Parts: sequence; structure tokens; C-alpha cells
Amino acid sequence: MLKNGNLSIVLVFIFLFSLCSFVYAQEIQSQCKNGCTNQTSNSTIGSATMQTSDSYWAPWVTKTTTNSATINWRGQNDGSSLIDYATSSYFNRHHHFEKTIASSVKVPYQHVRLAGLKPNTSYTYRVRPSGNENAFDDRMFRTMPLRGPFTFVVISDSQEGHNYDEMKRFRPVADAVAKEKDVLFVLHGGDYAGHDSEGLWGKFFQAGDNMLAKFAIFTTIGNHEYHNSSGVTPTAADQYHWAFDVPLHYSFDCAGIRFIVLDTPDPNNASGDDPHTSPALTQSQESWLRKELDNNKLGKFVIEHHPIWDHYSPTINLDLGPWEDLYHTYGISANFAGHTHNYQRFQVGGIPYFIIGNAGGRFSDLNSTDPYPIWYRFGKTRELGYLKVTVYPGNNTAIAREIFAAHVNEDDDDETPQVYDPPVVAETMIFPLKHKCS
Repeated sequence: MLKNGNLSIVLVFIFLFSLCSFVYAQEIQSQCKNGCTNQTSNSTIGSATMQTSDSYWAPWVTKTTTNSATINWRGQNDGSSLIDYATSSYFNRHHHFEKTIASSVKVPYQHVRLAGLKPNTSYTYRVRPSGNENAFDDRMFRTMPLRGPFTFVVISDSQEGHNYDEMKRFRPVADAVAKEKDVLFVLHGGDYAGHDSEGLWGKFFQAGDNMLAKFAIFTTIGNHEYHNSSGVTPTAADQYHWAFDVPLHYSFDCAGIRFIVLDTPDPNNASGDDPHTSPALTQSQESWLRKELDNNKLGKFVIEHHPIWDHYSPTINLDLGPWEDLYHTYGISANFAGHTHNYQRFQVGGIPYFIIGNAGGRFSDLNSTDPYPIWYRFGKTRELGYLKVTVYPGNNTAIAREIFAAHVNEDDDDETPQVYDPPVVAETMIFPLKHKCS
């Protein structure tokens, strides 16, 4: 039994505890008025609550700059959404978001630009689609730095085969990229899925989810973006345009380095539904490309889907010849391509050319009897992987590492790839960012 004095102490304690609880609750409510939707988060970046499905494709980030980024996702046909976001340091410290922005249109493919961001800063965000606000977990991206160094990854040809889907081969590549600690963005060389269908593109976003949950992606159009199930005529590449909302050729800058994305598959020059390169499409971009190269940038990287040099021909792809002349006139840092499903490296007039078509498509053999060009230096097939490039603008240096994530025995089989843990560095290439102009 409590004595009167002790009873008074207990009553005072209960009153103070209740008062503190009320004040804490009011503080939480006040925080939520500033854009907070969940007070705490124990989620793991890259592990979505709801997997990519027919109705929802988990978000991906494009068009990052020093002060902006575009958040993209696919939701319901008539749905809008909210995006909560904050710097990752703020989010980790306070366990809630700082700002909220709403999408302005009710369409399935959403593209919302975040502005007023800080350079070289990690951000955490969550998309809350109408109809299912818990569809996605927290995801991340980093804005562009004002100066280097920085690291990016190049992949291409992640599409499925005839006898396997992207979860079988592209998934190990994307998961290996997701484990990289210092990557700023991913540069994709085209052929995201076998053809222009919603179902196959959903597989791309599902297989690449862990990678897309952490890094922004800059895209290039490939010939398979125009393919369809009938194989009769090219499509309008709808899924590519709806998903990424970028021009067919464009450029962007990062820490004084220019990146140029070119368009090679011409739907007006197609065999069935498969567009090829053409002199007309090349020439239509030539004057624009010259302007993009004619500058004092600290380095210039160019990517196009179809390769200019390939192991299967001793001569250049003549359709792309005008670009090749400009590359050497203005001394680009390096050239990237896909389309051919293996890894190849060439050294042309001191400039490295890479084919990184080994992210998932059916492999092509490399034989010593092939009529390869004199510039060919190294190649490998049946190795799933990506190119990791670190740029040091202050030292006029770049280091490219071709990394193998998994091995397969057959070019087009439903076998389970042998995953390398950790991934294997197949070769390392050091080259200058600025070459002497020819």
C-alpha cells in the first residue's frame, strides 16, 4: 500500500509522462506537415515493396544535372502521384522526408522534375502512386558534381534471348552494378528488351530494379526498340519514348566532361522490323555533332548503338564514316557502342573504342578466322558484364575496367549463369581524356 507522500510522487510522474507524450505527438504531426509521409523507414534501397508488375514499374531516375533530376515510373492509367524527397544525410538523420512534389498529369508513364537540388549530393526519395501509396520503397540518386573525379558504368543489349528472359541474364549484371559503391550514373547503349512491348519492357525494369534504385540512367536507342512480335515493319519505339522521354540524340555534361548520345537505327532503312544504319540518318546529325565536339571541354565521350568498328569486318561501317572523321578531328576521349553481343576493344588512332554488348543478349562468337580490323585489341564472349569508367579531369586521365559478372556456356540457353562473386576485372585500360586532334 502506498503512503500519501509516495502516492503524490506517482501522480506527478504520470502527469509529466503524459505531457511529454502529448508534446512528442504534436512534434511528429508538425514534421509531417512539412512533407513527411512516414516518420521512420527501415527499408532497404533497391528492394521494392511491390515488384514491377503490369500496373506499376518501380521508379528510375534520368536527366540528372548539378541541381535537378527527373523521377520516372509507370503507374495506373488515370493515376497521379506524390514524390517525397530529401538529401540522404537529412533523411538518415531525421528519418523522414523534407519535401513533397506532386505529378501534374494523370497518365501511366510519369516524368517529374526535381529542381533546386544541391551539386554532388545523394538524395533519397519515395514515389507514392495514387491507388497504392505503398507500392514502392525508398530509392536513391546523386546529382552531378561541379568537378571530378567521378565514375560511371556503361552497359548495352540487356534484352532477353529466344530461350530465356532478362531475369536470367541481365539480372546478374544489374545486381553486380548495384553493389558498386562509387558509381554516379549508368550509360545504356540500347536494346533494353527484345521488342517494343509493354510486357518485355516490364521485365527490363524488374530485372534491373536494384541498379535503377541507386543510380541514374542515361539512354541510347537501339534497333530492338523498333521491333515487334509480327516482324513486319518497325514500330514507333513507343516504350522507349514513354519510359525515358529523351530525344533520339542529345548531350549532357558532368564535371567539365561532355557526353554525346547518337541515334543509329533508321526505321526508314529496315529489313522487316529491324532498322539498320543509314547515310541519311548519320548526315542528319553531323552538323549538330560537330557543334557538340567543337569546344574546350576536359573530355568528350560518345555513345551510339551500332558500332563503327566491329570484329566481323576489316573496314569501317561506311554509314557512320562522317562521325568517325569528326571523332578524330576533335579528339574524343573514347567511343562506346553495343549491338554486337560480346565485349570488344579497339585502339584507333590512339582513341579507344569499346563494344559493351554483353549485358544479356544472345552471345556472338569471336573467332580468330573472323576478318577483324587491324585496330582490334581484345575481345571476349559468353561473359556477362559491364564497363566501369573512372574519370580524373584534373589529370587528363580515364581508367576503364571491363568487369565480368557471370559466365554462360551457350549463346542462347535457359541455363543458370555462373555468377562471379566477386565480379572479375577482365582488363584495365588507361587513356587520356584529351587526344591530339588529327
